[in-house]
Amino acid sequence: LGTGLTDASGNWSIATSALADGKHELTARASDEAGNESSASSELSITIDSKCNAPSDLDLIAASDSGSSYSDDLTKVTTPTITGKADAGDTVTLYDTDRKTVLGTGLTDASGNWSIATSALADGKHELTARASDQAGNQSDLSSALSITIDSKCNAPSALDLDDGSDSGIPNSDNLTNVTTPTITGKADAGDTVTLYDSDGSTVLLS
Repeated sequence: LGTGLTDASGNWSIATSALADGKHELTARASDEAGNESSASSELSITIDSKCNAPSDLDLIAASDSGSSYSDDLTKVTTPTITGKADAGDTVTLYDTDRKTVLGTGLTDASGNWSIATSALADGKHELTARASDQAGNQSDLSSALSITIDSKCNAPSALDLDDGSDSGIPNSDNLTNVTTPTITGKADAGDTVTLYDSDGSTVLLS
């Protein structure tokens, strides 16, 4: 792997040739100017680990996915938990959309599983990525992105009105009708489900 000369105090230093990843049992042997050669030294065991694999399989856990489906990655939880895979013993750092804002860190277990509860996320779409670092000091590339949407608020319906077709009064804007199953219209956020209640606030008329 290399040779070197000792100094006046007997110290030596050798930069090895390239070593493959894995465990290496290194020994040294000395030779002097008289042509003598020593026996091998005791072994020095070192491990070369020059690579760190990027995290994979990022996912929003079912308990944090409050959407209509456990797989839609839509949630009202502003500090959701993200899971994934990486090499055992690695430290995983989770980033927000800008790839710079750290949302949390976690350690992988013996099987390479990790779980990170994020810091608070603003409403909207987030492209989450993760990077792993290992005990040898290597850092991985960024993982593929996990796209999740935070929606922590639901606006109240507005502009409730008796539909003109159900308003039998004169004029047809007086909200007086002889129709016992009138149609009510209004506004709400796109995609919302609206439930209509009677005067007591609890009797459901229709949703």
